[in-house]
Amino acid sequence: MHIPISVKHAHRLALATLAPRVFAFCHTFGLTVWIAVAEGSGWTLILPGVLLLIWPGLAYLHAASAQNSKRAEFRNLLCDSLLLGAWCSVLDFYVLATVTIGLACLMNNLVVGGLRQMFVSAAFFTIAAAGASALTGGDFRPTISNSLDIYQWTGAVVYFLTIGRVTYSQNRKIGRSIGEIKFQNRVFHALLDLGTVANSATNIHRLLNDSLNHLHSHFPDYGFAVYLQERQRPDVTRYAATAGIGSKDERRLTDLFANPPHTLKTHQTSDGEMLYTTSMGGRLSLYEGWLIVKAPKPNSTLEPILPLFADQLAAATENKLLHLELKKTAERDGLTGLYNRGFLESALQASIQGKAQTPSLDFAVLMLDVDGLKEVNDHYGHIAGDQLITTVAESLQLHCRDSDILARYGGDEFVVLFPSASMSAATRLADLIREHLPDQQCIITTADGAREALALHVSQGCASSSEAPAQRVLALADERMYLDKSQRRRQRKDGQGTASQMP
Repeated sequence: MHIPISVKHAHRLALATLAPRVFAFCHTFGLTVWIAVAEGSGWTLILPGVLLLIWPGLAYLHAASAQNSKRAEFRNLLCDSLLLGAWCSVLDFYVLATVTIGLACLMNNLVVGGLRQMFVSAAFFTIAAAGASALTGGDFRPTISNSLDIYQWTGAVVYFLTIGRVTYSQNRKIGRSIGEIKFQNRVFHALLDLGTVANSATNIHRLLNDSLNHLHSHFPDYGFAVYLQERQRPDVTRYAATAGIGSKDERRLTDLFANPPHTLKTHQTSDGEMLYTTSMGGRLSLYEGWLIVKAPKPNSTLEPILPLFADQLAAATENKLLHLELKKTAERDGLTGLYNRGFLESALQASIQGKAQTPSLDFAVLMLDVDGLKEVNDHYGHIAGDQLITTVAESLQLHCRDSDILARYGGDEFVVLFPSASMSAATRLADLIREHLPDQQCIITTADGAREALALHVSQGCASSSEAPAQRVLALADERMYLDKSQRRRQRKDGQGTASQMP
């Protein structure tokens, strides 16, 4: 069961003072019994001394159950001073006992509450001793016996050693708490900046690499890895990134992911390092994800923090996937999947500005128009026309390089932009298309369910910024494309006319 932090603190403070208090009061009770036996006073002194045994338990319960444990323990310490001050009067101010008991009260109050608490304790101790002495007609006894002195000195030494041990233990806990706070501050700053790092990434690979490198910069002694597997195909790792993980550790992770965990799992290596693995669970819509942290040694503080890193990384990844999908929708043509006209015009404008800033930096454009699209739409329907458009788009993609920007410019028009390329790049692609495109066919399904094979033909026009002003390149390519279309149309008409005259 989880204990609220305030209750934990109350028990911790009460337990810290329990051991020295129990020892001090038990020792004082033993001193009382010794004197009672030596003097023959019997139970008249021993029975009241039982209070010395009961009080430590009452003080502990009071501090542990109080809402303000610190204030309750301060009151308990003052009660200690009152009780022990009065008891020194009962013992007739046996000097060694009075001095050691008084010093014990002062030290205990000083350690817990500081100088002010110590002076208040001294006042309480003095008042209680004077008051009890006035009531009982107290006597003054400098010493009793050497054996009792030895007993008292032994108790005093053990008590002060106990105080030292408790203080050392508290300092150790404070040191660990400070270390945990520093670690948590590092975690807080790492999480705070992780969103900024993730948002600046242009793709998922960059996001994961930058995020893990960011975490590794905050925790250089730790290694980080993340794996994203397709939800529909769990055996396919779609994305992976590491930071501070060597090849040996990657092999360990490969073995670990033979049976991927679904909750936080720890694995200790032969080197004494710890691998903490936490699942991103259902935080990703398309993937199953895992975050792995390699720690140089077991770290209990890290375990409850890992889900925070996993949540933050999963949220950043999901947001980036959504952003890229929206960007793709905004930049891509819905029918062919190619870039749309808006994206092409933005890219063309960037090339024009580049030419203006660096006159030696040329670009080229190839414009294409699908021949016979209107006839296909009229004869077979617009669905068949769409099939023709998509088949031409797929064929063009086969011949374009990654650096070429292929876009659907209009209904049956395509444009290829060659940034930082000369006219030779455009003519090279035009020759490839003219050579290979007629050999391909588009298989369409007619309205009555029949399948028809259509030949693919396009008209083309090239232009470059080396031969025309940058603003005129696209228009020049368009003019040359229509000129090519007109020539091809005349050639087809001439061929049909010649054929009709043949016997």
